[in-house]
Amino acid sequence: LAELKDSATLHTLDLDLGKNRVRDAGAQALALLKHSAVLHTLNLNLCRNQVGDAGAQALATLKDSTALHILSLTLDTNEVADAGAQALALLKDCTAL
Repeated sequence: LAELKDSATLHTLDLDLGKNRVRDAGAQALALLKHSAVLHTLNLNLCRNQVGDAGAQALATLKDSTALHILSLTLDTNEVADAGAQALALLKDCTAL
């Protein structure tokens, strides 16, 4: 999935990966979508995936994307603690999103 970042035609991506054991490694791989030059809208449902602080911190780096303008993350029922929550909270200050 992370290789989707190389697609020249992918402008919108909706992924419902709830209950799929994505964990931190999967969240980190999905965060590589920030390198997509054309991805404008990203909706990720990662509920019940055992995502922890490392995964949440990686997902927070999606704010660094130059093309992304709409980001929706669903992370309920995961293992995100203070460090991950603080990283995600910084998304609210991103003027591009």
